[in-house]
Amino acid sequence: CLSDWSSDVCSSDLPAPGVQLMLQLMLTREAVVRVQERLFEAHGLTIQQYNVLRIVRGGPTKGHPIYEIERRMIYRFANVTRLVDRLELQGLLKRVADPKDRRVSRVLITPKGRRLMDRLDEPVQTMATRLTSCCTEAECLAMAHRLEQLRDHCALQGGLQEELVATIN
Repeated sequence: CLSDWSSDVCSSDLPAPGVQLMLQLMLTREAVVRVQERLFEAHGLTIQQYNVLRIVRGGPTKGHPIYEIERRMIYRFANVTRLVDRLELQGLLKRVADPKDRRVSRVLITPKGRRLMDRLDEPVQTMATRLTSCCTEAECLAMAHRLEQLRDHCALQGGLQEELVATIN
C-alpha cells in the first residue's frame, strides 16, 4: 500500500497513472486559482480580467483585436467582449478603430491599466515564487517543459472527444 494514500488503499486500487496525473493537474490548478483569485480580487479584478490585461499589455502598440485576445486566453470559456467592456468601464482598457478595417476595433491598455499591472508585477512574481518554493529552479523548468509537452500532445488529439463519445453510445 502507498503511504501517501489512505492505509486502506493498495496500489492495485489506485486509478491508472494517466488518470492520477490528470487528477493531480486538476487539483493543482484549483489550488493555484484559489490563491490567484484572492490576489486579483484585492485589486478589483477577476482572474479572467487580469488575463486580458496581461495579454493586451504584452501586445503590439497598435493593440489586439478581440478575436486575438480570445485566442490567447488561458481560460477560454470567458466572454472576452464582456471582459473588455468591464475593463473599459473601469478605465483600464480602451478600444480604437483599426485604420485598415473600420469594422475591427483594437484594444489598448490605458495608463491607468498599465499602472495597475505594474503594481501587480511584484505580487504575482512573489506568489509564483512562494507557490513553487517546494521545487528547485531546475525542477520548475523541467516540470514546465514536461507540462508543455503534455499540452502539445493533447492538442494533437483532435478527434479524441468524438471517439470517446462514440464508445459510450
